[in-house]
Amino acid sequence: MKLFSVIIAVFSAVLVLGCSSVSVTTDYDHEVNFTTLKTYEWMTVSKDALSANASTNMFQNSLVDKRFRNAVKSQLDAKGLTESSANPDFLIAYHSGTQDKVNVTNYGYGYGRWGGYGGGVDVHQYTQGTIILDFVDAKSKQLVWRSVATGALADKPDPATVEEKINGVVQQMLASYPPVSAKK
Repeated sequence: MKLFSVIIAVFSAVLVLGCSSVSVTTDYDHEVNFTTLKTYEWMTVSKDALSANASTNMFQNSLVDKRFRNAVKSQLDAKGLTESSANPDFLIAYHSGTQDKVNVTNYGYGYGRWGGYGGGVDVHQYTQGTIILDFVDAKSKQLVWRSVATGALADKPDPATVEEKINGVVQQMLASYPPVSAKK
């Protein structure tokens, strides 16, 4: 599949985590007056890359893309913003990726109650997914706001709860939009 499918796949993979295991950070341009940004349109994303990652490929489908876009729209609607292709104030794009990780826990060594020797190391392999949601000024084409969600991916996501988890992650990603200390 192309990059678009990879983006969809990784995004859905991160979303199958459950909201509590997702870490979200945001950043924004402190010079932007976010109160003037009322309308948006989705940017077209390049579709020219392939994914060799099985975890990524497992989630590739247009259903997840539709659910993600609907979740973003729902959150932005609640904030009084409108999707419009006629001269939008900002553009939205999202990007994603996965990375195989290893978590090593060292329990140390010591003597037990009856003189036994114990301790050890636990090694856990997992795939981490990252989704980046960008808001770009439509006129200047400069990034004005970014939210990044990262978390461990589920090996076998439950299709029945994917939409609920997508909504939860998107809600976390957009919780700090518009920025409180933004220029008024």
